[in-house]
Amino acid sequence: MNARFKNLISQAQFGKGTEWISEAELLAFNDYLATRGLGVSRMEVMRAEGGTVRRNFGYGILPAPLGAEPEHWLNHFDPQRSAEYVRETVR
Repeated sequence: MNARFKNLISQAQFGKGTEWISEAELLAFNDYLATRGLGVSRMEVMRAEGGTVRRNFGYGILPAPLGAEPEHWLNHFDPQRSAEYVRETVR
C-alpha cells in the first residue's frame, strides 16, 4: 500500500486531484496521511454509474479547500483533526 498511497499523495499535490478511489481506500489513505502529519484538504464524492447499491461512491481528493469557513480551515492545521473530519464526512 505504501507505493499506492505515495502515488495518491503525488497526484493530490499537483493541482488535478487524485483518481477516484473507493470509500475503504479513502479511509485507509486518510489514516496513512494522519500518521505522517498530512491531511485531506478537499474531497469530491460521486456515485458510481451502473450500480444498484445505494452507497456505491467514489472519492477524489483535490488540492485546495472550498470557501472561507473558519471551522473548515482549522481541520488543516492538525492531521488528527483532518482525519476525523474525513471520517465524519464519509459517515
